[in-house]
Amino acid sequence: MRRTAVALAGDGHSIGYEVREPAGAERPPAIVFLPALGVPLSYYDRLFDVWAGDGRRVVGVEHRGQPMSPITGIRRGRFGYSDMIRRDLPVVFELSEVRDAAQVVLVGHSMGGALALLSAAAGTVAPDAIVTIATGTSWCSAEFGARRRVQRYVGTRTVRAITRTLGYWPGHVFGFAGRQPSTVMRDWAYEASHGQFRLHRDPFDYEAALAKLDTPRLMLGIDGDDLINPRAVALLAKRAANASRLQVRMTDEVNHFSWARRAPAEVAAPIDRWLTTLESH
Repeated sequence: MRRTAVALAGDGHSIGYEVREPAGAERPPAIVFLPALGVPLSYYDRLFDVWAGDGRRVVGVEHRGQPMSPITGIRRGRFGYSDMIRRDLPVVFELSEVRDAAQVVLVGHSMGGALALLSAAAGTVAPDAIVTIATGTSWCSAEFGARRRVQRYVGTRTVRAITRTLGYWPGHVFGFAGRQPSTVMRDWAYEASHGQFRLHRDPFDYEAALAKLDTPRLMLGIDGDDLINPRAVALLAKRAANASRLQVRMTDEVNHFSWARRAPAEVAAPIDRWLTTLESH
């Protein structure tokens, strides 16, 4: 069964979400899923089908500015990571589909994985476990080779300059992250520039909290990922209190995004095995 609904965030913004119910389960475990930056929730349909078929309820959350969670005027939309961590996710975790689940696993792809880690570290939500997919530091020093490091450094500076000039990020033009408000890109660019999270207008020390995080956590790297390499995953995993890591070997060629449509079962399988191990303890 599949249905969509809307929840009101702490500031009154409408957050769209989708629920997939597995067949024949009275109180199934739940996966709360956070997409990558600029990627609509509908992109993950095949992944959600796999999880529902495996007996897990899926609650997919649409980020602000995407089709199910629209905003009026992206240039005036000054929300950032902190708003999603402190206003959006707590409301999602109060939904009956999440609150009444036998187990709640917070799963995020790319930026969604970073938000999952930061939310749990800040204590705004309390999942039973966290899984990140293709999530790592965007810091240029994580790249292999001087050429790639320079390219990443220049790319980050370019994003910052364009965002500052226009007052928003026109990612639909450049093929990265879609249209985003300046604060989201400011939060992204700080981590990419310094290798640390410091969120705009949020005094909380996320790095210190990450270092103390004790929620069970698994960070998956994807073979063929052209944006987040294994070193980037390893560096962020170290900051997240040495989170468990696993590199997923793919049978077909995929990239940072296409795995969700081309090979969702190959990514879901190691997650399911890890969760089964947790449940047995």
